[in-house]
Amino acid sequence: MKQCVALRTPGGLRLRRRPATARAAAAVLDETPLAVDAAAAVDVAAVGAPDAAVAVVPVGAPAKIRRRPEAQGPVPTLALPGDTLNDEAHMALAVGTSCLASLWGLLHNAQYVSPTTTACAVVAGLVGAELFSGVFHWATDNYGSINTPVFGQACAAFQGHHGAPWTITHRSTINNVHKISRATGVLSLLAGVLLKPFHAIAASVLLFGQVCAQEAHRWSHVPPSSQPKFIRRLQTSGLLLSSVEHGKHHRSPYAEHYCILFGGLNALLDRSGVFRWMERRVFRFNGVEPNSWKDPIGGPAVRAQALR
Repeated sequence: MKQCVALRTPGGLRLRRRPATARAAAAVLDETPLAVDAAAAVDVAAVGAPDAAVAVVPVGAPAKIRRRPEAQGPVPTLALPGDTLNDEAHMALAVGTSCLASLWGLLHNAQYVSPTTTACAVVAGLVGAELFSGVFHWATDNYGSINTPVFGQACAAFQGHHGAPWTITHRSTINNVHKISRATGVLSLLAGVLLKPFHAIAASVLLFGQVCAQEAHRWSHVPPSSQPKFIRRLQTSGLLLSSVEHGKHHRSPYAEHYCILFGGLNALLDRSGVFRWMERRVFRFNGVEPNSWKDPIGGPAVRAQALR
């Protein structure tokens, strides 16, 4: 697949431009993906299924499942044991449990505080959810591998996703978010029981926000022409990560625009240089360079920006 080229790096350092017609969301949408050679196999991973390495099926090969209306590009065949593009009962159970746990954490603790305090906690949770989605995305994009304890599969998924981003569009909602729902459901119950009301409400919203971020990410890879009207409205109103906003992340060296819930904090975080600061601290602590520094196109500029 043709690699996307950055328009600029964080801090204003400019690199080679892509052609004008390939700007904005072109990299992330892949409305006309390249044909795949029948002898070729590309190992990628679909975010939302952290253990799903996939190989792209050659164009024209029979699909094993019904193609979704919003799906882009060739149908992926999953390579890791146990993964599937089909919806299964345990997936719906995990997602439903997570929703109920977060809702319970909010409503149960809201009875102990005023409506104003509840509203403030919800807002804090939403901001925290956006921020957490960005920090987690930055960390898994840049560090670790499939062999990393606990987070190895997530690292492989986020990093592999850059190679063939359209694959996430072949998943349904519950298929896309059921793995993260298993973690957020348990954590929401613990937060609702162990934390004080304000923090419990904020935590419940923050955790369920990660489930929503996974789904927002999926829809950001679907062209507007294939999106339902309500998704387009949410994106254009800034209530959901837009294809254009996330397209700014999918360009070499993948060093900015990490938040995937609303995308509203991306400009502030990128201007602040906080990710470069964290990369510098990690590098000085253990000598490990992030993947964004190693990118052949924009890596040296990002590295210089971080170490400056």
